[in-house]
Amino acid sequence: MRKVRAGWELTKKSWGLLRGHPALLRFPLYGALAALVPLVVFGVPGLYLIDTKGSTVGGIALAVVGVYFAIFASYYFSVGLAAAADDIFHGRPATLSDGLRVSRSRLGAIAGWALVSVAVGAAFAALENIRGVGPILRALMSTAWSLITFMAVPVIAFEGTGPITTVKRSATLFRSRWAGQVTGNATIGGIVFLAGLLPAMLVGGLGVALWISDGNGDEVAIGAVLVAIGVLAGVLSLLLIRALSGIFGVALYRFATDGDVTGGFTEDELHSAVRPR
Repeated sequence: MRKVRAGWELTKKSWGLLRGHPALLRFPLYGALAALVPLVVFGVPGLYLIDTKGSTVGGIALAVVGVYFAIFASYYFSVGLAAAADDIFHGRPATLSDGLRVSRSRLGAIAGWALVSVAVGAAFAALENIRGVGPILRALMSTAWSLITFMAVPVIAFEGTGPITTVKRSATLFRSRWAGQVTGNATIGGIVFLAGLLPAMLVGGLGVALWISDGNGDEVAIGAVLVAIGVLAGVLSLLLIRALSGIFGVALYRFATDGDVTGGFTEDELHSAVRPR
């Protein structure tokens, strides 16, 4: 419970910084929009070729290209968010262009990391084909991968390392700072899920039930409105998770690597959440 309370305090501080600098939310928003473009341009035609034309090789190639550039776009804006958050932590003005300037300087590192992410994702998907234990292995390995690469984005943003070095660097920080990464990240996701995603899912589900019912026109209209509200609330919740996790990751990275206490956090709070094994 002490670790959970520490993670909750970190979440509140991250939210306070985001509320004071709402422009940071533009990074995950623009990242999500940018990721949709290659998915639509390459991914959808690829799935169409696979499903209707029987062109498996060409379809898979297009789908992989779409996924790669979508992941690249997501990390591009995540690196920008990390850079902008770090500027704000240190009392420097930070805008969208300031953050993306750092992203542009890390294009090679981001491209390499996106490639690794696609390869790892494909490997995890292949685990599903292992009869019986496949889903369990995938869940375990996916969790382990997400933990040891928790600081990958700050490492890329501030150190500009290649994909292999990034994995090693993030894993080293993870091994020595296990508690903070698990507690803080899980708390951020859990709180936003309970406060935002869960209600959004309930509202959207109620809307779908009304929309597809055999009721009158008013019920169908209300259902459509509820579905729209649920989708918007769900998207906003996901954007908040990305933004808050990014802010928390930068604060944790600075404290783990330099001992800096930034972002309005106290040393006791960071000590309680970042504890050597």
